[in-house]
Amino acid sequence: MKTIGALAVVMLAFAVPANAQEQQSFKTLLGKGYDNRETFVVTLQKEKSVAVCYFAASNWISLSTNTLEDSKRCDVRF
Repeated sequence: MKTIGALAVVMLAFAVPANAQEQQSFKTLLGKGYDNRETFVVTLQKEKSVAVCYFAASNWISLSTNTLEDSKRCDVRF
């Protein structure tokens, strides 16, 4: 019975439509009040896993060893 309940939850999760995504220009987004943070986002891929790393502009420009070895800057998804 638990398996049927779990299956029903999974099916409902896929049945609910996702939030709409839209494309907008950088200038439009700034006009709507989005902040322009000086952050670099670096993505890496290995087979089916993806890593996303975030760096402040000053840290990315200097590429200091401490910054590159900070494990809190990157998230890995398998």
